[in-house]
Amino acid sequence: MFEEWKDSIGILCTVCTIVLFLSGLEQCAKFYRNKTTGDMSSMSFLVGVVMSFVWFTYGRFKGDVSLYTVYGIGFVLQSVFALCFLTYAVNRINMMKKLFLVSCILGCLYVVINYTDQTQIEDRIGMLGAGMSVSYCASPLATVTQVIKSRSADSLPISQILMTIIVTALWLVYGCIIADSFVHVPNLIGFMIAVFQLGLFMNYPKIVVGLEIEEASEVIWL
Repeated sequence: MFEEWKDSIGILCTVCTIVLFLSGLEQCAKFYRNKTTGDMSSMSFLVGVVMSFVWFTYGRFKGDVSLYTVYGIGFVLQSVFALCFLTYAVNRINMMKKLFLVSCILGCLYVVINYTDQTQIEDRIGMLGAGMSVSYCASPLATVTQVIKSRSADSLPISQILMTIIVTALWLVYGCIIADSFVHVPNLIGFMIAVFQLGLFMNYPKIVVGLEIEEASEVIWL
């Protein structure tokens, strides 16, 4: 029924996912301005490198242009972001160890993919990619406790959450069109996680502006 929309939705998936990946530029610009990564965790970039490599490989096995194009670009971008993090890392030695570990993981994946039984490797890669996609979408959930305690959504990356909703919805539809459960199931879960995060943002709106107004009022009265 929606087969004729496959190419159009595939293009939309590619463009929107690249835009989501490019959100890392904002963090890198912040590192450059501050000349340090501060308390920022490198895990999102490191997980992004491995996840992109896995999905690029899966797309290559499936012969799916949309998958291997977007995640090929994503792999390059996430690698650049990780190197940028290394440049301004507070603890460069620790970051270099993490990058070495990621390199070992990629090397092991390459060996497994190219030197094992090819009849089962596609499903294994698909399962690994699905799990990593869910983890990547859920990364902002690490701040949920802080949001509830402070009753403020200041720590939630709202632009990333909105883009995640759009991207996961598009990949969900695309996965249904190509009848690939490794694509549509994790994106359905990712979509629900992102909607939950948006619900937190609506329930605990940002209070920065209100605080600034209140502080300004106190200054005036003083």
